[in-house]
Amino acid sequence: MLVGDDPETTPLVLRAAAAAGREVEVVGTAREARSRWRGADDVLVCDSAVHACLDAGLGRRPDVVVVTTGTDDVPWSQVLALGAEAVVRLPDEEGLLLARLSRPAPGATAAPVVGVVGGSGGAGASVLAAGLSVAAARRGPVLLVDADPDGPGADLVLGAEEEPGARWPELGASGAGVDPATLRQALPLASGVHVLASSRADLAGPGPAAVGAVAGAARSGFGLVVVDLPRGRAEILDAAVPVCDVVLLVAVGDVRGATSARRLASRLDGAPLELVVRRLPGASLDGEALEQWLGLPVAAELPHDSRLVAALDRGDPPGLSRTRLARVCDRLAARLVVG
Repeated sequence: MLVGDDPETTPLVLRAAAAAGREVEVVGTAREARSRWRGADDVLVCDSAVHACLDAGLGRRPDVVVVTTGTDDVPWSQVLALGAEAVVRLPDEEGLLLARLSRPAPGATAAPVVGVVGGSGGAGASVLAAGLSVAAARRGPVLLVDADPDGPGADLVLGAEEEPGARWPELGASGAGVDPATLRQALPLASGVHVLASSRADLAGPGPAAVGAVAGAARSGFGLVVVDLPRGRAEILDAAVPVCDVVLLVAVGDVRGATSARRLASRLDGAPLELVVRRLPGASLDGEALEQWLGLPVAAELPHDSRLVAALDRGDPPGLSRTRLARVCDRLAARLVVG
């Protein structure tokens, strides 16, 4: 339910709800909301209606969020008195609203959403995302979401660029109302992984809202959702990272790689970041050094494997054979997959 039909805020809320596959009842006044206040799954309150909600005697309840499109400070004393859990500023924080609206129903099994992003160019984030997906697919259904328009393409990394199935353009710009069961039927399947990638003709890639909507909605239909994130597209990061339960930041173990990773970590301050350290021959920094330098926990270390590039060029999916990468991905999958 949305309380307060604000001409600027309401369309943005309805757009986010449509992307998350949720229906929203718009109630113009606080008095009209009284009979529905306790029964609604989520309550969104326009900042202009907060005072009226308090005057109407609407008591505290969980899952209340204040939404605003204004640049002025919200009435914090009234927000706190209402018991709101958050204030979301639209459209800048649309990703936060998508994350809340994409939560599974109480009691439903929710797959974790894992983002993977490179701390520097060439860190190997797309390869890790694909390898983790392949390893996780041995434990249950996995969706790999390619959210990096500048990357090689998740289907290419999996050797499935010629496989038939839907790509991002078929889902539309918003990914609105996507059904997980339909995704499992429509998407290409490679090495047991359902992969959502861009078409070769689509240079723009997915819209930011679509990435967050698809990743959030897929929680209920897969055992794991892996999102290959772009390090250079702030608008996609802002929409997708709030949906993620953990973001694996791939950092190369040298000074340049670590410095770039530190900058990105600062950009993503507040996100649930964990490090995956990629070791290179001659690199001077190991996981312990990077953990201290970046102030982030190390989820795994990837030893150098000189055979990996040749295997990828042959079209061998990463994580499929018993390589060093596969062993690391298998350990990560064992921790993350919901059975």
